[in-house]
Amino acid sequence: MRFAAVVIAALLACAAVFPASQAHAQATGKPADDQLKLTIGGGAIYAPTYLGSDNYEADPIPLFDLRYADRAFLSTRDGLGLNLAPSGANWRAGPVVKYRAARDQDDDSALRGMGDVDAAGEAGGYVHYDLRPFTMGAEIRQGFGGHEGVIGDVFANWSTKLSDSLMLTIGPKATLASRDFTETYFGVTPGQAARSGYRAYSPDGPFMSYGLGASLRYKVNDYLSLGGFAGIDRIVGDAADSPLVDQAGSPTQARLGLTLGIDW
Repeated sequence: MRFAAVVIAALLACAAVFPASQAHAQATGKPADDQLKLTIGGGAIYAPTYLGSDNYEADPIPLFDLRYADRAFLSTRDGLGLNLAPSGANWRAGPVVKYRAARDQDDDSALRGMGDVDAAGEAGGYVHYDLRPFTMGAEIRQGFGGHEGVIGDVFANWSTKLSDSLMLTIGPKATLASRDFTETYFGVTPGQAARSGYRAYSPDGPFMSYGLGASLRYKVNDYLSLGGFAGIDRIVGDAADSPLVDQAGSPTQARLGLTLGIDW
């Protein structure tokens, strides 16, 4: 029922966004096709093998970003969402759906005996406020599938052009999540304890992390762009006391990635 409500809400939002998009096209004087932007490509990311791990590996990642003006987006980074704010406003808000990858116990020896965690969807809403060169935002999502927790993110970014072709974005962020999320990714049930050798652990408090992220985007030409991103986060609270983190992993989580994209 919860998933059905999300779908219905998304359909209603779609019905509202198309008239707004047409008005935006009329206001800007651009045909609708000129407002459709697509970037496709790929890259690689070097990151922990699971949330809380101290083992790292490099994996390929897809790059896909489709946007219609400032009204709708489908992105490997930002998920699927709509902007329902008035055209030309310095803030954006609307529904969003994101994907969280599965956790396989074969991904890391520290996970053996823990079983797999299925991939999850996360549906909710976001609000972003632009006060150039600063951007602030918050997002809250309800999980379904692999986890049924509530997760929220807050961030603040500063962006600047280092040259005509090079853009830097950097800023802090924080993540909070409900007990359901924490138990899924950091808890150890009695059955898992018997199979894995960890002590049974049931976190009481919410998962929380804080960190700093940065990205660079270099426009090689009108059609080709290079991207780089890096970040470091610190897991705190009951999640940091989990055997998966305290005993077998690390509360410090870093990542580094490179992408190559073609702009259409």
